[in-house]
Amino acid sequence: MVSLCKRSAHLTPALLAGPLAEISCGSKRPAVASFDKAGSVNSHSTHLEKTVALPAEASVDSPETSVNSPEATAPSSPKVTFYRRELPEELVSFTSADGRKLFKESLNSGYAEGYFNLAGNFTVQSEPAYCGPSSLAMVLNALEVDPGRRWKGVWRWYSDELLESCRTESDLKANGITFDQFLCLASSHAQVIAKRGTTASREEFVRDIKYVTQRDDVFMVLSFARAAMGQTGDGHFSPIGAFHEGSNQALVLDSARYKYPSWFGDVDRLYDSLQPVDPETNLPRGYFLISRRDSRLDLSLLASPNVDRDSKDSSGIVDLPERPADVFPTTLSCGKKSSCCSAKKL
Repeated sequence: MVSLCKRSAHLTPALLAGPLAEISCGSKRPAVASFDKAGSVNSHSTHLEKTVALPAEASVDSPETSVNSPEATAPSSPKVTFYRRELPEELVSFTSADGRKLFKESLNSGYAEGYFNLAGNFTVQSEPAYCGPSSLAMVLNALEVDPGRRWKGVWRWYSDELLESCRTESDLKANGITFDQFLCLASSHAQVIAKRGTTASREEFVRDIKYVTQRDDVFMVLSFARAAMGQTGDGHFSPIGAFHEGSNQALVLDSARYKYPSWFGDVDRLYDSLQPVDPETNLPRGYFLISRRDSRLDLSLLASPNVDRDSKDSSGIVDLPERPADVFPTTLSCGKKSSCCSAKKL
């Protein structure tokens, strides 16, 4: 079973004889490199920019380790490392000349009002599978929500390692969180609306992007399939920072900055990237609208019309001022009721 943020199998001497499994947020894609018996790297993808190869003395045919030995299955550090990925041609890097032009025009058109709040609190995820908690921490800090809990020293602050949802720390590091678990976790700290890709129309998605990018008191976090955007990996979470109306592109502030830069992508393709089913939950991905609980903004006005809230794949307002255990009418994919997150409330 694979969650939205999935960490691929550890690289062991036995596995290194086959294709390389990339360790990244949502990674489930097949190999981008393999090894010959001398330990050199054979690239199979233009996305592979730079690697550090397995040393020759650590041959995959080492007699000390067999496939059936404990060492062959025990977790180990990757023998090959990567420095970023090449952004697909159809996406525009935020820092490129074209990306800067798109951003300036977005800002001048009033569709980047919340960008500076997000940029001032941008957080690179601290673990390969932490894209969900990292995106949420970024948004909560941008909204200036007081976590009510000490971060370090005398300071209260949100960081992704403090947002563990109903999964244990080890499970979260290995598997990330699903759409439902992100909603459960976010609802413990803010006012939230969640919309599955199959319940929100394409027009509604564009309307919501325009709405949030014209304000600095509500933000959108996408839960999308990277493959649909031509990227490596599987599911991923990241917030939206701006919208360019002329080209119909949105700025995705990628939380896995070590892998891809922030980028502008076509909104229609982004909508399509919400549709693929997460193998762990058998439900599509989607997006979230998040604001402060004490905000005068009523997010229920943005809820999808004619949606059955009692269905497992519904969208709707989730507001938890006093009763976090009463949010969901259904059981989450983690197998628990929403009370699992109230216990983690900061």
